Amino acid sequence: MSDKQLQLGEDDAYLALQNAWERALEVLSEHVNKPSFESWIKTARPIAFEDGLVRISTTSRFAKHWIENKHVGLIQEILEEHMGCKIRVRVELVEGEEPVLLSETLPKKPKPQPKSDDEPISLPLNNQYNFENFVVGPTNRLAHACALAIAESPGKTYNPLFVYGGPGLGKTHLMHAIGQQAIISFPGMRVAYVSGEAFTYHYITALREHRTGEFRRKYRSIDLWLVDDIQFLIGKERTEEEFFHTYNAIYDMGKQIVLTSDRAPKDLQLDTRLLSRFECGMIADVAPPDLETRMAILQTKAEYENMSLSNDVILYIAKLITSNVRRLESALIQLHAYASLMKTSVTPTLAEEVLSKHFGEGADPVIDAQKVLLEVSKRFNVDMSDLKGKCRSADIVMPRQIAMYLCRELTDGSLPSIGKALGGRDHSTVLHACKKIEQKLEKDKSLAGTIAELEKLLRGGKS
Repeated sequence: MSDKQLQLGEDDAYLALQNAWERALEVLSEHVNKPSFESWIKTARPIAFEDGLVRISTTSRFAKHWIENKHVGLIQEILEEHMGCKIRVRVELVEGEEPVLLSETLPKKPKPQPKSDDEPISLPLNNQYNFENFVVGPTNRLAHACALAIAESPGKTYNPLFVYGGPGLGKTHLMHAIGQQAIISFPGMRVAYVSGEAFTYHYITALREHRTGEFRRKYRSIDLWLVDDIQFLIGKERTEEEFFHTYNAIYDMGKQIVLTSDRAPKDLQLDTRLLSRFECGMIADVAPPDLETRMAILQTKAEYENMSLSNDVILYIAKLITSNVRRLESALIQLHAYASLMKTSVTPTLAEEVLSKHFGEGADPVIDAQKVLLEVSKRFNVDMSDLKGKCRSADIVMPRQIAMYLCRELTDGSLPSIGKALGGRDHSTVLHACKKIEQKLEKDKSLAGTIAELEKLLRGGKS
């Protein structure tokens, strides 16, 4: 759009912005899961375009924060493409259920912010994550049984429930299933699903706006508290302290708490008082699914998507991808999309042709402590026996700490098992090594590059 066109009348400006915004919504709907899109993005509105500035309004503080931090760059890119000029995007809070539109804007006094009591603390639940489509296998059976028992009788058993495991293994699926089943079974129940990141945001906002009293009242009114990715609190001492008191208040009232993490409680670098509370309840881990479970997951997902897949195709995908459920689903979506575009049926040959490029040999390597030690010893030209030994020279200690760090990041081993693989060291030594490397990574770009290279090699990249 030229400078002259920027001076369009109100109706023309409104039409141009609305058309560009509709295109932005189309693109964003493909990048954001449906509940989040419906709750946080679709409810936002473009309200003005003046002097190269597009103002987007929302009635939710969390939506404002979420859009600004995750999607404003993409929104700006799309709007610029369809409006034909360089623009800036600003997300604003407005009062009322429906923000005003561009055609209704006139010079006026700034609108007051919405009453904070109207601000929800719960993230939306995804109705696609329910117990009916959760495939149970040997590696998640305990976690599923505990989750189901809680959904049927919150606060009565397994309180708290702590579920841990790597990404894409079904932890979040179970959390959403618990919340939705509880709402159906107990219509008046106050259910709040938050992530560690969302809790931190809520608390920091409350501190900044002097609303900690309101923050505490809201959280202490919860009947079922679902907290995803608790490891996000690590290193945030003040937020961790507030979480501790919130946890105690909810638990002491006999309300149900469910938490997930990417590691076991004993491996979290959190306050020991908090860890002792996590460990007093039920702890269940989820691990990568076995072959039969992976095949069942693929079959269930294919039926949901109305895909017809032969057992040979399902077996091929299940053998190709072993790491997590999310990658299985991603492979299925790619295969389905390709077959639809090419108007062809899905055969084992087609599956291999399409998927081997992205999920082929080396895409899902099995990484264990011995493999890590081997790559570290080669990279630093030290013997594996030295990495496992008691030598304290600097040229051995650093590679040893890096090996511990990589084992922690890339394997499913616990701290004690990592320590055992490195010469029988205890878990506190491993934890200390990981902390040292994490601290150095913040300042040492050379070290960060070295570790990135090692991670690439271990994940299947070429030397």
